Amino acid sequence: MKGFVAVGKFLVVVCVLLVVQGQLLLAQEGASTQPTKTIVADLLDVDRDFYIVRGEYGEIQIEATHKTEITEEFGYGDRIKALVLMNNKALKIERAGPDDVTGVTENVAAPAQAPEPQQAAKGEAPAPAAQPKQPESKTIVGDLLDVDRDFYIVRGERGEIQIEATHKTEITEEFGYGDRIKALVLMNNKALKIERAGPDDVAGVTENVPAAAQAPEPQQAAKGEAPASAAQPKQPESKTIVGDLLDVDRDFYIVRGERGEIQIEATHKTEITEEFGYGDRIKAKVLMNNKALKIERAGPDDETGVHTE
Repeated sequence: MKGFVAVGKFLVVVCVLLVVQGQLLLAQEGASTQPTKTIVADLLDVDRDFYIVRGEYGEIQIEATHKTEITEEFGYGDRIKALVLMNNKALKIERAGPDDVTGVTENVAAPAQAPEPQQAAKGEAPAPAAQPKQPESKTIVGDLLDVDRDFYIVRGERGEIQIEATHKTEITEEFGYGDRIKALVLMNNKALKIERAGPDDVAGVTENVPAAAQAPEPQQAAKGEAPASAAQPKQPESKTIVGDLLDVDRDFYIVRGERGEIQIEATHKTEITEEFGYGDRIKAKVLMNNKALKIERAGPDDETGVHTE
């Protein structure tokens, strides 16, 4: 009788262990399906659970949780590599290796196997799929904050941008703090040319896509019919920025959002509900060029970040 009881208890323990293991496997499978990205950058500060780093486009705030695997203790100037979810909550933080490229890389899950292309007629070669042209360079216009050896650090619409000058870079003159420059750069921010920005150059980053092949002419409409116009997607006219206020520099409110510093310009038409200072959490409705329509205190339900309307 005692043997049957012992066997029964053993079977109960085995069943419980199998259920727990199954739940852990399901949890891991659910976590693995979440999209992630890898951030490689120099560490600027550790503020409680937040690791603040400088990437290609400015400061990035990475949040460490009780589930984060941190391989060692890091400090200012360390080059780290963080595997994070899309909301910047870290899964793992480790020291970056010599082959890790600075920047933010989205980790795309392996796509489902593509269906085999239909077999071409006998003797015909299969038609290759048309590939969209990728940008080869971009133009950066911004105010110069610092020149650190070969790096020109400018402030654009989304925060600080680091431009690298090489021995092949054409630099039209010597620049200093406060100069507004225009840089033609490759996609890795290595500069081809750095010059003074003109009055018509708009601050920001513009990708230069190679000219595509000429599009075929649309088919002629039937007699008496008006030609169908191509539907144009509606462009957003404004956006809402929610973030912590870092500084007020004359007419510019500089806030920290999810992707780094953002510069908001107040004009004589801007409605400002009260006087704000360092650390205040504000909400600004702005045009697409970051000129503010209204600046007010953010509420508890306002989510940090940039929201296009």
